[in-house]
Amino acid sequence: MKIVSKSSDETVSLGQKLGEQLKGGEVVALYGDLGGGKTQFTKGIAKGLGIEDDIFSPTFVIRRDCKGKELSLLHYDFYRFEVPDEELIESLEEGINPENVTVIEWAERVEKYLPENTIKVVFRYISESEREIEIEGNGFSAVIPTDPT
Repeated sequence: MKIVSKSSDETVSLGQKLGEQLKGGEVVALYGDLGGGKTQFTKGIAKGLGIEDDIFSPTFVIRRDCKGKELSLLHYDFYRFEVPDEELIESLEEGINPENVTVIEWAERVEKYLPENTIKVVFRYISESEREIEIEGNGFSAVIPTDPT
């Protein structure tokens, strides 16, 4: 399923709609260039999970954990790693469990370690304010409305 987001707010809203459907244990792998909307989408997922923390990309700390009422969000950013080390991969694998939703920016760097049922979200730059967002995997493409607002 492909959706065109016309603003940052629409990208957050789309992420929120996905987040509202997550039950725990899911991995959401985000792909796309710098400025593509990955962190905005993650903000929406957090909102959908009922997390009120400020969400920003963990580029320099690699992982940020945000506790929600029922689920925690483990937010990874592998931008700085062409090949992540064994300790990072172990952290990623340990975090994938029913108590968490795991969101990974720059997922192409760890793709071979991701579970088969990963939800893949690809962001493509159209213009300064527009992004094409493609969601596939785990049955979610069929249940997210195509209108992001």
